[in-house]
Order: sequence, then structure tokens, then C-alpha cells
Amino acid sequence: MRKKGVIKEKTIILNYDFVEMEQEFIQAPGQIQPHGLLLTLQESDLKILQVSKNALKLFGISASAFLNRPLSDFLNKLQFAQIQDCLNRQNLQHYNPIRLVFNIKNKKITCDGILHKYQDVLILELEIIQGQEDQNVSFFNFYHLIRASIFKIQSATNFQDLTQFLAEEIRKINGFDRVMIYQFDQDNNGIVIAEDKRQDLETFSSLHYPQTDIPTFARELFKQNWLRLLVDIDSQPVDIIPLLYPRTQKPLDLSFSVLRSGSPCHLQYLRNMGVKATLSISLIKKDSLWGLIACHNYSRRYVSYTIRKACEFIGQVMAVELPYKETSEDYQYYREILKLVRKNLLNAPALQSYFIQTLAQDQTNL
Repeated sequence: MRKKGVIKEKTIILNYDFVEMEQEFIQAPGQIQPHGLLLTLQESDLKILQVSKNALKLFGISASAFLNRPLSDFLNKLQFAQIQDCLNRQNLQHYNPIRLVFNIKNKKITCDGILHKYQDVLILELEIIQGQEDQNVSFFNFYHLIRASIFKIQSATNFQDLTQFLAEEIRKINGFDRVMIYQFDQDNNGIVIAEDKRQDLETFSSLHYPQTDIPTFARELFKQNWLRLLVDIDSQPVDIIPLLYPRTQKPLDLSFSVLRSGSPCHLQYLRNMGVKATLSISLIKKDSLWGLIACHNYSRRYVSYTIRKACEFIGQVMAVELPYKETSEDYQYYREILKLVRKNLLNAPALQSYFIQTLAQDQTNL
């Protein structure tokens, strides 16, 4: 018995260590996905303190050519001033993405710049504009696309239609192979309550998942960082140099980074399902994580930051509608039951010998 107790205790310790390691990796992996470039900046003069190692591949100059140089060396005065102006605002997220044109060796590289500041570290992430589709994305055509989607979703008369329309409209915008609406219960277990997918794929609708499927620290991160894209789970992650943030000599916390690489455990989980790319959008209700819009693709899939934000915007508008429709539907169901109770149960002869059989005669009401 004593030997078994020791083995059991070791197992618990190993499990605890594994969870701790996973949490630490998610926060500070020291690596990013290769489709974008990450810079950390000194806020006073926007000098570049760190850069991801893929600078040569994406921008045509080595990572060392970026280090310790002011960002103004690569941008025109107007765009540099625009970034400085953003830093004077309270919430940087309201100004993302910032369209930036980098001047590298007489070559212009157009990017979406995503700024965020966390624990006094200023991070600029750059995603190069890819293809004519992204070049043509404008405020006006996306405004009409979002407006049409929201109008259709809000036209739903019940909770089931609302969630189904939400899945369909998000998939119409981002083009993923599968889009699911995933809801948490009071114990943080999950269920797929709606889905839109390619016709040849098996359905995940109504599948249940235990709370351990998304650990507590991961749910907390979903609550704070509403968008998460993994472009290709089999791509080689890129190191950040230097690895330690120069001002603190500590690993860089990438909790809010859009380029943060995936954790090994999560990537293996996706491989087991045959998934190649994912997009997750948080559904927040009164500062709590109500659910997720979970998008899967079975080949590499990149969507621009603008498209991701459009999906997030629709998700947050609908996060207000979803619980209301759900509660309203539950209340209507409750009222129908009360009607049946008054009509059939209270008027039933309580002392009748075949009381149960009498109640069961009308199976619809039962």
C-alpha cells in the first residue's frame, strides 16, 4: 500500500509540473510563427531592442541590421509620427492595424502593424500584405460585409438559429473549412452548439468536451486576448534575438502577441485531429468567457488581421445577443412547462390509483 501511495504521489507531481510547464511556454515561448516579424521597441525613442530571426526572409535584411536602430530609419516621417501619436492614447488596440510601408534597400514593403504594450514592453508585430485580395480590403467594403452579416444573425428568432447563422457568417468571411460555436457550461465543460463546414467533413455538432480540454490558464488568456490565429501548425517557429528582453534580462512575455507560436501540447492535439490551421475568437459575456468561435482548416490558412478583426467584431456583437436569446428561450420553455403543470397535473385526481398512468397518457405533454 505504501509503495502504491508513493507512485500515486509522483504521478500527481508530474501532472502538476506538466501544467506549469505548459503555462510558462504559452506565456514566454521565445518564438513566433514565421509569417510575421516581431520587434520590441524602446518607448522613448522607438529604438529596436529585439527582432525575430526571420527578418532576412521577410524584409531582405538581417536581424542584426534592425537591432539598436530607431524605427524612423525604416518609415517616413508621417508614419513614424502616427505610431508616436498612438502611444499617447490609452488603448492601442483601438488603432490596430496600422498600415505601414517599410523602406528597405530602395524597396517598399507594405505591412499591417499591430502594436501592443504589456508589462511596460512595447511590441510591434508586422504582417506583410499578401496578394491583391488584402490590398483591396477597405473600410467601406468590410463595413457592408459586416453589416449584412449582423443583420442576418439578428434576424434569427431563436437561440439555435442565432448560433447557426453566426457560424455560417463567420465562415463566409474567413473561408475556413469548419467553424464551430463552442459554449462553456458553469463547470467550464464545453459543447459544440452550432457548426458550418465543408460537406465532406464529419460533423462535430453536439460533441461534449471536459473542462481539462481547455485548461484554466488558457481560458484566462482567451478572456484577455480575443483573437488567436495559427497559420500552419507544422511550420518551423522563429527565435527572437536576443532571447531575453534587454531592459529586464527576462524572457519576453508574449501572452498578447498575435504571432506567438503554439505550445507543443496544443499543436499535437491539433495534429491528432488532422487540423493544419486554426482561428479562435472569444465570446465574452460580462467579463466572463461565455464561449468560443473555433475555426479549423485542413491545410495552411492565413487571413489578414483586418479580416480577423471583422470576425471578432461580429463575435462580440453577437456575444451580447447569444445569452439574451438563450435566457429568453429558457424562460419561454419554463412558461410552457408551467402551463402543462397547471392544466394536467394540478387538475389530475391525486388519489387515483393509476395516477402515473394517467399522467403518461399524453406523451407529448410528459
